[in-house]
Amino acid sequence: MKLNVFVTLFVQTVVMLASINMATAATSANVPTATSTTLGATPVAAAPSSDYHMSMSISRSTNLIDFQDGSRSDSLDYSLAPSMKTSFGTFAAALAYSQNLRDQYSRTASDWSDIPVSFSFKPKVFKLADRDAKISYSLSAVIPMSQYSVKKDQLQTAISGKLGFSLSEADGSGFGIVSGISLGRNFHAFEEDINGNVLNQYSSNQNLGMSYTIGDWSLSADFVNRTSMTYARNIKSSFEISEELGYSLNSNITFALGHTNAGSTLKPNAADSNVELYNENTSIVYATMSLAY
Repeated sequence: MKLNVFVTLFVQTVVMLASINMATAATSANVPTATSTTLGATPVAAAPSSDYHMSMSISRSTNLIDFQDGSRSDSLDYSLAPSMKTSFGTFAAALAYSQNLRDQYSRTASDWSDIPVSFSFKPKVFKLADRDAKISYSLSAVIPMSQYSVKKDQLQTAISGKLGFSLSEADGSGFGIVSGISLGRNFHAFEEDINGNVLNQYSSNQNLGMSYTIGDWSLSADFVNRTSMTYARNIKSSFEISEELGYSLNSNITFALGHTNAGSTLKPNAADSNVELYNENTSIVYATMSLAY
């Protein structure tokens, strides 16, 4: 799929979802539902919700500070994420493409991301402190797609399992918390990449996130710690911290502004913490528009 086709499809979907949303709003304002008590009106059963869903997003990201030395990154990212609900869980996948806006004509400047395919079992839902609590389980596999994974690492696939927990108000408003831990294994053709560097065999991610929603606005913060073990049994660790302000235009379209910082968990001396909320050299800011159907 060429990039211009992907962008055209994205824009057409924006228009389509906006039109659907306006038509739905107009219809719901004039057509009685099954619970309508209008005299003489014939009850109309609500259409069943679809078990197939699709979300799309486009995001522009760049370094927080431009040092005017040519080191600033600038990218436009597109993603397409279909999902299908069943009686026993949800299948999902994600297709993403990143376009390097500073070096658009290089063959390696822009690339597709690896494709994750996952299955999430139906969560266990219960009440905790008058809030809705969920325990979720999921399994996932990776289809190598990026040039980095296919050519440099020669990745064959990766499999992982995740255990998650969330706590929120029943209507989704107010304060919410989410956490999870995953364990995975990578499968490569060789234990070293084409440059002779030892690859990661095992991985584990631990995440903690908090959010607050009021009306159409939401504010969230997330922390992820990534731990990996190489084929030589060396342990490596990295982190990512992000904050995001979101706004829901309607049930289909949302906008977000955010900041993220990532890097090695420890400084080069392997003793002091390198975890920082903000770093002028590595902090990234982004703006995203998302569509869901």
